[in-house]
Amino acid sequence: MKKLFVSAFALLAVGFTYAQANEDVTTQVGNNNDAVINQVGYMNSNDLLQYGNRNTATVDQDGAFNANTGLSLGNRNSIDVDQVGLANENNVEQYGNRNDATTSQNGILNYTDQLQVGDRNMASSTQDGIFNEVSQEQYGDRNDATATQDGVFNYAVQWQVGNDNSAMASQTGDDNQSYQWQIGDGNSADHMQDGTSNYSSSWQNGNDNETLGLQIGDNNLLYQSQDGDRNYADDYQVGNGNMADISQTGQDHFHYGTQVGNNNSMTVTQTN
Repeated sequence: MKKLFVSAFALLAVGFTYAQANEDVTTQVGNNNDAVINQVGYMNSNDLLQYGNRNTATVDQDGAFNANTGLSLGNRNSIDVDQVGLANENNVEQYGNRNDATTSQNGILNYTDQLQVGDRNMASSTQDGIFNEVSQEQYGDRNDATATQDGVFNYAVQWQVGNDNSAMASQTGDDNQSYQWQIGDGNSADHMQDGTSNYSSSWQNGNDNETLGLQIGDNNLLYQSQDGDRNYADDYQVGNGNMADISQTGQDHFHYGTQVGNNNSMTVTQTN
């Protein structure tokens, strides 16, 4: 890890030696599109394409070597990006109408990638710290995905296919990983991690399923899988080295799990 930090900062130091002005390439094709770009510092870059009507974009970059790439293909889409620090990167692609993507990065070498295909989807990424990464993909209509990271080397993935799904991941600490996949309609996933090296995954295939997870401590593992409709799983882990593996197949299952302490193990399988 130390070598990675040294290499990153060495690269930035060399870059400053050859620092140039900021760079912006903004293209608008259509009617009533609006873009506001503010760049303060050195070697920040923005590449934005708005193709359609009444799309809006606001990009604020303050620091050095921050990079943003944005594409809105459709109508009434919105992109809002705020980058403060060094070498943060954001990529947004929107295909459809009335989609909203927001990114806030404060720190060094944070990365966000957001893809929206459909209408009226909302995606938000907030990163404070170093080397955090968020990936969010939405295929369908009226999906909502939110990721918040505060720390170092946190990783969050949220993938939604369908309509009216909701996913939220919150990470505080270092080296946490959160994965949430939703296929269907009306699913909800909400997971929070506070500590170091926690892992959570939520897989939902069906409609109106709900998962919740809270991990406070270090090295906890949480696996939740739902295949069917109207299933509910809620797990709390407070301590270190706990493991919970929850599998629900069918309809209308209910699970509530609590682990307080260290090195506990729980496996639950529900079918009908």
